[in-house]
Amino acid sequence: MCKETFLRLPEEKRARIVNAAWDEFAAVPFADASINRVIRAAGIPRGSFYQYFEDKNDLFRYLLSQLSGELEEQVRKLLADCGGNLFQAALTGYDRFQAEQRRGNKIPVFDRCVSLVRINPGMDLEAVGRGRRPDKARVMQELLAGVDKAPFRRQDAPFLAEICRMAGMCLFGAIMDCLSEPGQEDERRRELSDELDILRRGSYGAEALRDADAPQGAEHTEGGFA
Repeated sequence: MCKETFLRLPEEKRARIVNAAWDEFAAVPFADASINRVIRAAGIPRGSFYQYFEDKNDLFRYLLSQLSGELEEQVRKLLADCGGNLFQAALTGYDRFQAEQRRGNKIPVFDRCVSLVRINPGMDLEAVGRGRRPDKARVMQELLAGVDKAPFRRQDAPFLAEICRMAGMCLFGAIMDCLSEPGQEDERRRELSDELDILRRGSYGAEALRDADAPQGAEHTEGGFA
């Protein structure tokens, strides 16, 4: 997704190129994005760009791969903070996002995700970004290592990975809806809680459901993202 020459650049120069690329891809649809604008904003010669990336597709895949890594780190932290409870982690992630919004803070990883989805409707961003990653299995294994598997009726990796994916989609959808319709944050949280409860009831074992059927839901957490 990038050439070795890019990885050998000084950190400041790599950051300058990456930030210029994000400014471009977050502003216009992929089809309209211009490598020339990225080059000018980054202050590098055109020839140098092609020493670092094959083309625009290669650069875009690299950005999405980096974005995936940042999201994965946030998920690992949420799981650790919630004792491995996947559904609690999703609600806590929502609450922390809203807390940062109220403080007027932007969270780059979410802002970039939202911008890409909004301006590239129909594009399978996950497939583009993760399609060439040779470490997909390892990354999922690491994420699942942070999940408390005991309550689930099945503990095999494919089943748990699918539950994690669906919980993540619920969380991201709630965040997207909040940004599209400001003022509906509490309603979106209730909807997210209901969706996660449906997932919980469909994936937990009978004994775990009996134990967990006390009122569910995270307290509104004011802690920020790392």
